[in-house]
Amino acid sequence: MSPKKKQIHNKTATIKPPPKNRKEMNRFIRRFYYLIRHHSDQIYFQRLSRNVYGYYDYGTGDITVDYRKEMVPTLIHEAIHHWHLDWSENAVLKEEKEIVNSLTSRQYKNILRVIVENLQ
Repeated sequence: MSPKKKQIHNKTATIKPPPKNRKEMNRFIRRFYYLIRHHSDQIYFQRLSRNVYGYYDYGTGDITVDYRKEMVPTLIHEAIHHWHLDWSENAVLKEEKEIVNSLTSRQYKNILRVIVENLQ
């Protein structure tokens, strides 16, 4: 489903899909916390090459994130790969964007807190 275009005063504006509702966000956050808390031995923070923010290893299930870059959005992106192995990169990017744009500042802070608490 692509965003719809709407003509406004001779300008074309993109109508973005609505953000995730509270129920969907809470479900995602719970799954994300579970992943970080119970699979922290599979999450690595290290320097990666210039254009790589993170990656998911389909063979081992390991998630690697470059700690110098956008850590939370990247970890969310790689978690989506973890849960949806058959999704295309475009589908994962779309879902990541919707989730990141729907996060409240409180949720973002709590995600950072859970990450820090579970670092090895």
